[in-house]
Amino acid sequence: MPPTNPTWPPTYNMTLSSITMQCNGSGFSSPTAASHFGIISYDWSNTKNLWTKAQPMNSEQNLLIQAEKTRKVALDSKIFVYRNLVWAMPWMEHVREKLDDPAYSGFFLNFDRDKYEEWEKLHPNGGNNNSDTTPFHVNPCAIEDPKKCSKYYHDQNQSPAVPTTSHPHVDGACDPKHGCNCGTMPCGGYVWDHRNGTMLREFLIKEYIGGTTGLGSNAIDGFFIDDFWCSDKICNETNNSVAACPCNDPAQGPTEIVRTSVEDMGLSDSDVKELTLAWNETMSAVEKYILDNNGYTWSLMYNQNNANAAPSRISNNSCASALRSACSKDSTFFKYGNLFGITTPHQVKNGTFIYPQLEIDIAFFLLARGPYAWVGYGVWGMTWPFNPEPRHGELPPQKYGLPRPHLMDHDFGSPVDPSSTCVETDVPGIFQRKWTKAGVVELNCNTYTASFEKL
Repeated sequence: MPPTNPTWPPTYNMTLSSITMQCNGSGFSSPTAASHFGIISYDWSNTKNLWTKAQPMNSEQNLLIQAEKTRKVALDSKIFVYRNLVWAMPWMEHVREKLDDPAYSGFFLNFDRDKYEEWEKLHPNGGNNNSDTTPFHVNPCAIEDPKKCSKYYHDQNQSPAVPTTSHPHVDGACDPKHGCNCGTMPCGGYVWDHRNGTMLREFLIKEYIGGTTGLGSNAIDGFFIDDFWCSDKICNETNNSVAACPCNDPAQGPTEIVRTSVEDMGLSDSDVKELTLAWNETMSAVEKYILDNNGYTWSLMYNQNNANAAPSRISNNSCASALRSACSKDSTFFKYGNLFGITTPHQVKNGTFIYPQLEIDIAFFLLARGPYAWVGYGVWGMTWPFNPEPRHGELPPQKYGLPRPHLMDHDFGSPVDPSSTCVETDVPGIFQRKWTKAGVVELNCNTYTASFEKL
């Protein structure tokens, strides 16, 4: 779908105009800390140290519990949880249920059938821990149990595992005694086959998105829907004019999965094109369902399709051009929901961080924003307060995170004329907008300074 605003009423409340993605791998994130934000989004790696050891794993349920904990103290915030319509993650309960049921085999892409059948004949009792003995670039069998294999394509790129001497730093440590329990299938990143059409789409909408762990819960208002498909064939046909082109994340096919996934699945360029178009149809149907049920998703913000999580930021070099665009009557900043970013802090000394241009970032936000806008912080403009941004499941170096800047909670009021954008003054390079409580908010691109009349 094109960028679309949420159905809920807009707000200019600064606190409720902030956004965060929380990911505490050691346990549940602090609901109190989260409650200071307008949108609170929880990543799949949240509580990873807990759900990787569960028998079986229960990431989906933990996300619901986290949302419920947060709802109790964040009554006015919108709470989002993670979903993936490219990867099929067996540590999510709804996904594992379908993976374990042969009746739903059409939901998932397979390893190259001929190669797998030939390999299976030579290894009737499963493989071993050495992927070099398979015709694939990844191991079709569980790392900790070589007899537990699957014809469904999967890799261990971001999969929990039992730490070993050769691989001590895994992406989520399972209990060494009981192993990794993802059901009857090996743990790994499986891939949805969106060519299945109506049957898969109905499951994803009604159960995975709309079920009791999704929009069916009063604690959940929306989603961060991760990853996308990319087709070299589509990119060539459109001269790279469509989103995600050229395909480099890391190659054509599903994103964030090993580069050789398309080869290992035996997919042609035409197959990848069909899958990309089918995934896009599914995404559109899912987004429509979410909107129809008063929910929202990151991907409906302007320029956030394909899970970009890329905020709009301003710099000395881009200041004037960015604000001229923002102050025009056709401004995409004004018309659509937008994600803005706070410039990454620099460490000074002794673990102390400062925000290098906080006033400028906030002024840009107040000048450019429309009725629906959110400002966040981080490498992707989404994680807070973790700096530097940790790997999946890891704790941030800053024990208590970065302090929330005071300007994030200042009451600026609302635009004196909510129907109009900012303006460039008679002096080129100086931009202003009048707010009810802040007075004139100004950003001078000539001196690269910000001012607030009544701050």
